[in-house]
Amino acid sequence: MTLTMIAAAFALLSTPAETLVENALHIQAGEMAYTTFFEADGSYTTDIGITGTWTLVDGEMCVVRSTGESGCQPVADTLAVGDSWTGTNPATGATVTYTVVAR
Repeated sequence: MTLTMIAAAFALLSTPAETLVENALHIQAGEMAYTTFFEADGSYTTDIGITGTWTLVDGEMCVVRSTGESGCQPVADTLAVGDSWTGTNPATGATVTYTVVAR
């Protein structure tokens, strides 16, 4: 990816996307907990070895794991460190708690 493409990707980021790229998302699903790190190039990694791609369009975050599971879910118009919400993990279907945390 060229520097021009990376700069263009940052220019298109909305507030929730900027927050997610600059920070991380802690995911708690029952006994399982992990942290996801989103990158401006549309990729993500976790601290438990999950990787994939992500997009944030019209208030929905969509993820596609490298193993093929995928899904979308609503995301608030604004996010900040400490914000937390419950929902469904789009890749697994499990009920989870999402919390924005500092990197």
